[in-house]
Amino acid sequence: MKLCWLVPDDRGGGVISVAMSCVRQARAAGHDAVMLLMLDPTGWLEGITGIRAASLGLKAPATETPRALVRWLEENPQDILLLNGGEQANPVIPYLPAGVRCLYVVHDTASRYWGHAVTTEPDLHSIVAVSHMVADRFIHLLKAPGKLRVIYNGSLFPPLPDLGTSRPDDIIFLGGSSPAKGACDVLSLWPRLVECGFAGRLHWFGRLDPDFETQIAGLPQAERILRPGRTRRDIIFAAAAASKVLLMLSRVESFGMATIEGMGMGCVPVAWNIRTGTKEIVTDETGFFVPLGDYAALARQVMRICREHSQLAPLAARRAREVFSEEVMWNGYAKLFEEVMQVAPRPHSRTGQSPPDFIPVRRRFQLLPASLRGAIRNFVGRSPRLGYFLRDVRGW
Repeated sequence: MKLCWLVPDDRGGGVISVAMSCVRQARAAGHDAVMLLMLDPTGWLEGITGIRAASLGLKAPATETPRALVRWLEENPQDILLLNGGEQANPVIPYLPAGVRCLYVVHDTASRYWGHAVTTEPDLHSIVAVSHMVADRFIHLLKAPGKLRVIYNGSLFPPLPDLGTSRPDDIIFLGGSSPAKGACDVLSLWPRLVECGFAGRLHWFGRLDPDFETQIAGLPQAERILRPGRTRRDIIFAAAAASKVLLMLSRVESFGMATIEGMGMGCVPVAWNIRTGTKEIVTDETGFFVPLGDYAALARQVMRICREHSQLAPLAARRAREVFSEEVMWNGYAKLFEEVMQVAPRPHSRTGQSPPDFIPVRRRFQLLPASLRGAIRNFVGRSPRLGYFLRDVRGW
């Protein structure tokens, strides 16, 4: 089969990691698979083996994506096209060439990520959700719910570290300064850990705003908080292999690539006890959930993981590698592709017509002054319950 995974760019993140794994596995299975970028490549993919990548060569905001994609598909006919997280491609769906079967992959619970799949359902051959929590957001809106499948994401793990080797009482957090990822929660947690006698380090990954850097620097014993910033996945894997605890404090988490990748290296997760994709990954034997906003309980569970790591780590690593590997993910897609290919291709509702350019959606929140937007984010971010309540208004 000729298979194409369309992604916005090569700037990292969970979506492109999933697409790369799918392409790698599809090519290993003998298919002609490609990952197609909307934007010009940045070089992030250099050195990555087992995949083939191409680009539409566009510049942000890439409003001409629909026309460029149709041209590319006419020059490079595909059996199946998978749209992954790039809203610029949404208008193209009814205009696709007749021979291509289109699958829409939904990676998030907010309506901006699944709404177009609902409105263009007749022109889609299937819709994939990365978790049951995501699927539950819109399955009731579909005319043919049977089109929707849940296929969990998977990862290519480095070799399993020796879980019998002692490692320091270190913690990793990958949310940068994002309130939705729980960055403000970590600010509240750290002083409690210090009071509990926590002696390890905190590896705080992700981009940090200058104001947030200042807040971290003001924490007690801040010299034990390492800030590698936004970095390569191999560096994050290495940190997880040498740490005991993964803080997964997102108010919204559609699946949780960071969770499975941390677990796969023997890093045990602790998360808020709210409905997120983490609930579909972590079991009672492989991690802990604590009441939302209870920082004292969160600190206690971190300390418990440090004490009991040798018993918990093998179970966490085994679940991640056996249930959420890229091979398991590919098996789900391969089965779906077989079913989709049994349906003869047909023209889409506007095949042969020229698609319109993408018109960026006017986000109401962006109309506010930057200073006010920052103040609102900080206010919401410091309230776990408010942040959880407003989790799906992102993009308004």
